[in-house]
Amino acid sequence: VKGADSITAGSGALGGAVVLVTKDPSDYLKASGNDTHVGLKTGYSGANDETMGTVSFANRTGIVESMLVYTRREGHEGASWYDTTHDRAGVGRRTPDPVDSTRDNLLGKVDVVLSEAQRIGVVYERGRATSEVDNLSRVYSPGYLSRRGHDTNDRDRVGLRYQWTAPTALFDTLEAQYDHQETESRGITTIIAGSGCPGGAVPCLRSENRSTEQSMDRIAADFSKAIETGGARHALAYGLAWQQRDVDFTAVDTRWNAAGQVASVEVDPKQVPKTDVRGWNLYLRDSVRLFDERLTLSAGARYDRYDYSPQVDALFQDRSGTVRDVRFASPSWQAGAEWRFVDSQSLWLQVGRGFRAPTVSDMYSPTSTTSVTDAQTGQTLQLNSSVSNIDLEAEKSLNVELGWRWSSDRLLLGASIFRDRYSNFIEYTNQIQEVPGGFRTCATCAIQYQSTYQMPTNSGTVTVKGAELEGRWLIDDQWSTRLAASYSEGEKANGDPLESIVPATAVLGVRYAPSRRWNLNASVTHGWGKSASDAYTTSSTGVVATPAFVDKADGFTTVDLYGTWHITDSLRLSAGVYNLTNQEYYLWQRVRMINRGSNTLYGYVNDEGIGRYSEPGRNVRATLAYSF
Repeated sequence: VKGADSITAGSGALGGAVVLVTKDPSDYLKASGNDTHVGLKTGYSGANDETMGTVSFANRTGIVESMLVYTRREGHEGASWYDTTHDRAGVGRRTPDPVDSTRDNLLGKVDVVLSEAQRIGVVYERGRATSEVDNLSRVYSPGYLSRRGHDTNDRDRVGLRYQWTAPTALFDTLEAQYDHQETESRGITTIIAGSGCPGGAVPCLRSENRSTEQSMDRIAADFSKAIETGGARHALAYGLAWQQRDVDFTAVDTRWNAAGQVASVEVDPKQVPKTDVRGWNLYLRDSVRLFDERLTLSAGARYDRYDYSPQVDALFQDRSGTVRDVRFASPSWQAGAEWRFVDSQSLWLQVGRGFRAPTVSDMYSPTSTTSVTDAQTGQTLQLNSSVSNIDLEAEKSLNVELGWRWSSDRLLLGASIFRDRYSNFIEYTNQIQEVPGGFRTCATCAIQYQSTYQMPTNSGTVTVKGAELEGRWLIDDQWSTRLAASYSEGEKANGDPLESIVPATAVLGVRYAPSRRWNLNASVTHGWGKSASDAYTTSSTGVVATPAFVDKADGFTTVDLYGTWHITDSLRLSAGVYNLTNQEYYLWQRVRMINRGSNTLYGYVNDEGIGRYSEPGRNVRATLAYSF
């Protein structure tokens, strides 16, 4: 979904959204009558040495439709351009750290077709993912002799859905849904250290155990209604939803001495508190077609409210006294028009207001204080180091997009320009705390009267503008070509460029399909480079900083070749060679946050180590699917 369509996606859809829809049994079966589908699929991806297998089953017997889809993936780290043979450890490592990963996903649905107008269904989804990481890029002596991670992610969802198609006065279709989801993410990092061990003797063991648990319940009802009045055709959509989400985070740091005895167990009290988040929304949208459907007008509005209830206890210490219940409520809207001024061409305009409510992390992570001495009384004072901000407002966006589209039987061409303005950006800023009478940080230190602390605030405005071009040409019954290009630029309130803007890209593709049995495709992708003049930040003191590896994102051109062969009506092979010319290149969105350095702090790399952030060289992918 392009643009600020928060009517569809709600909080977070500041500039667009990706909405995923899972398969239904009817997607695999014939339109009517008893039917059974069995599918087998296997595949390989060279970019991360991953193999996958999928088994799908669907059946319709009488009024019952059912399906079961199971997928398993086993893979490794995403490759860089460099060869992994004899690569070193430490900040100069040019290939990604070794990873062994497995992912299992099971999706099951049963629908009961009560009549042509009504059906009821249940869904169950189970996902399990595990990753074993060997952090060789962070191994150095005498600090870390080894550092390994064991990460897991478990997700379970059950749901109930009811659909009713009935031309009533209030609606033509009704879809009601209930979902319950449980998610647990756990990360265990094990370190063998060669320095800084309890008792002084080396080596010793240390572990960090982090866990995030979330549960969510959601109830939603969506309605649609078509109305014709005179020469106007209305397509109404409206609905409401309620959800409750519980978020809990824990972190435990355990250290052993060189003899293998537990020296300390520390529960980190400075993380996100256990928080209940309740929310509900209402929305209404109408699309009207006028003048023999040459003019289409659309408008919609939505209202959201979120209530946050954090729990302060032994696992979350709030010495600042700033963590408390908060509420966010925000309207959003969207309006658009499309005018087909000739049969093959149209102009369209879309304007929308989006928003993003602060997350639990934005609101409550972390809070802390620092102990100092009152310069007059000698008593201990607690000064803020980092605090919550109960006055945070939702981030907002205003998107305007104007476009032209030309379509015929063999040609599609479209161009658009856009301007997005984002306000109330949430970021941590330094605040001043006045201390009447002054304070000392040590017995002999000078008296100070001001202290600085950090607090999330709504600060700054960002403007992003750009243009997009798309095209498709069916040259004849066998040959076709397509084109897509995009360009954007962003500016902060102080005139600095918005560093996160991705450089312009263009894709040109050619397809040859001499028969329904097979086809061959070639795509050429060109990405422009990022210049230092378009990626800098000016501090409050006037110091200009540029990302360390902006020179690596110097542009690229890649060629991909892929195709599909229907060996039989039931057996299909798809395969491709990607980055055919084996070009070494870097994406700006991967390297812009990487810091240069020779030390071992997290995220630091040297001029050789940046190689592990390069994109894969020449690689192949293939899938083989059989169904009956």
